[in-house]
Amino acid sequence: MTSPDPAESLRVAQYVLRRVPAAEPAQAAAAHTRLATALLDLQRFEEASQHCRQALRSYRGREATAAYAQVLQLLGRIQFAQGDTGQARQTFLRTMQLPANRTSLAGQARLHEHLGDLYASQAAWAQALRSYAQAYAAWRRVGNARSAAVALHAIGRMHYEQRHFSQALYYLRLSTQQAQALGDSAGTSHLLLSMGDVYLAVNNDELAHGYYSRALKQLPRHHTPPQLLATVYQALAAASDSQGNSAAAQRYLLRALPLVRQGGSAVQLGELYRTLTRLYRRQGNDAAAFTVLSRYVALQDSIAAEERAVQVEELRARYEAEKKEREIVLLTKDRVIQAATLRRQALIRNGLIAGTVLLLMAVVALVRSRAGHRRINRLLERKNASINRQKQELDRLNRTKDTLFSVISHDLRSPLSSLYSLLSLLNLGKLPAERLAAHSERLTRTLETTLRLLDNLLNWAASQMQGTTVRPEPLRLDAVVEECRCLLLGDAERKHIELSNLLTEPTYARADLNMTRLVLRNLLSNAIKFTPSGGTISVGVVRQGDMWCVRVCDSGVGIASEDQFRIFGDLEPHSTLGTANEKGIGLGLRLCKDFVQRNGGRLTFESVPGQGSTFCFTLAALQPGPAAEALAAEPFRPRRRAGQWPQNAPR
Repeated sequence: MTSPDPAESLRVAQYVLRRVPAAEPAQAAAAHTRLATALLDLQRFEEASQHCRQALRSYRGREATAAYAQVLQLLGRIQFAQGDTGQARQTFLRTMQLPANRTSLAGQARLHEHLGDLYASQAAWAQALRSYAQAYAAWRRVGNARSAAVALHAIGRMHYEQRHFSQALYYLRLSTQQAQALGDSAGTSHLLLSMGDVYLAVNNDELAHGYYSRALKQLPRHHTPPQLLATVYQALAAASDSQGNSAAAQRYLLRALPLVRQGGSAVQLGELYRTLTRLYRRQGNDAAAFTVLSRYVALQDSIAAEERAVQVEELRARYEAEKKEREIVLLTKDRVIQAATLRRQALIRNGLIAGTVLLLMAVVALVRSRAGHRRINRLLERKNASINRQKQELDRLNRTKDTLFSVISHDLRSPLSSLYSLLSLLNLGKLPAERLAAHSERLTRTLETTLRLLDNLLNWAASQMQGTTVRPEPLRLDAVVEECRCLLLGDAERKHIELSNLLTEPTYARADLNMTRLVLRNLLSNAIKFTPSGGTISVGVVRQGDMWCVRVCDSGVGIASEDQFRIFGDLEPHSTLGTANEKGIGLGLRLCKDFVQRNGGRLTFESVPGQGSTFCFTLAALQPGPAAEALAAEPFRPRRRAGQWPQNAPR
């Protein structure tokens, strides 16, 4: 028997919803529930969530009914499918406390199964095992043998994931016996496949191959999903390869290949290509290995896009959930204000009625009414100001989210693709020594650039979305400058740039040490990036009252006049290529400005195109006292050349 077509189910549910009378909330709730289920099957999660919430609103006042519990459980499934596991868990636990589920063993069993699936998706195997065990006990009490067999299978898989192989085999055998007694060939095939995985994990390749073969024979001849059949073939290939039968492993992999192309994901297809590549290389068939590896490399963009789409969808779901929660809070506040206004109006009306009898009471009521209006107006003004502040915060977070997604989607993709291509060439192992050295040096530079880009991106995102705690402490500016100079001296030497530290005397300041290091590293890195070969870079300091002004000067290309206003602007991050085509994401200077301001200073710059740039930032000078004396007593760390910095140096 085939399952109904999801598209056809959606059309039927939409037709039923249009025909429901407006005066029948129960029928409307059932129609919305049916439509939400069809949209969930089609993975249209946002629309499914909207119809599910509409059904819950229609059931308002009847929360104790079984229908309300089913709709709330459906909402939890939709949230889980969207990737919002935290909200889904809260919804399932809330559903479990409803009166309808307290008396329904079947409802409790389904909820325990959903919680088990949720914990398993988070690799919380022990919690998932407890939930599946509770589901199995409930299904046994209900007398549903088929669902009990499925729960036993899940219990066995959880023991397998925790490497409790003997217990996994025990529960899988019990589940297999029940599935065979019920005549469930598809379920039996799944169980045999799981038992084969257990034996393969304990290196019993012969038994694993036997169970995989039995699983293949148990599959229904018709209506078998291509992805499941491909999984069985891949398992047989793994067992055959472990037995040393590479020819059989190759046959099974080639059988699985068209099935994965038909019904599998890009990730599964990429894994299949990788397995074939390793097999061909062991067989000495380098031409076939190169062909399959080329297909695998070409597929990486699809795999990366698929994984990135999943991550973006999860982030979007969390953002939408938080946004809806805030909207609910705002609506609740509005209802409170409206209720207060209605109560005040009622008092005014009663006062006017009483005023027709006693003039004095009317005057008193009028005075109280005016005072109440003033209080309400003040309350409304405060609430409106609070709403405006929350709206501005939401807008800022939305802009931060858009910038973050843009950088992840565009600026980080290119260096990661280059890294992968270089690694693929190096793994082939057939490059001449001189090309290998050139590619290795290029790989190192690309990796350093990517790490700095990622470090700036993460620091900027954390400071924008979560805030960063400033921990001011006494520090020696000359030591911090020397530390950053030693860290970046290798980059300067590669471009034949002279990098000088002009702080020859102990200089004491008070600021956050890690933030100061990051600001100096970014400014020096930018100076190296935009200074041509043979140029000079220097770091000096000037006293300005109770502040130190740190100056980073370079003889680089400078900043064009039309680009200077964009450096610290509120528009999208601005970035240009360096003199050696170095790349950036345009967040470094923004991060420097933010961290300097958090430490009570200012970041400014002066630049003349073709002559160089000077970036200045101010930090509070350390006043004479015990802290300054303690710093003066510490020995000054010697300067180090590139390559001599200790392993625990900050990076």
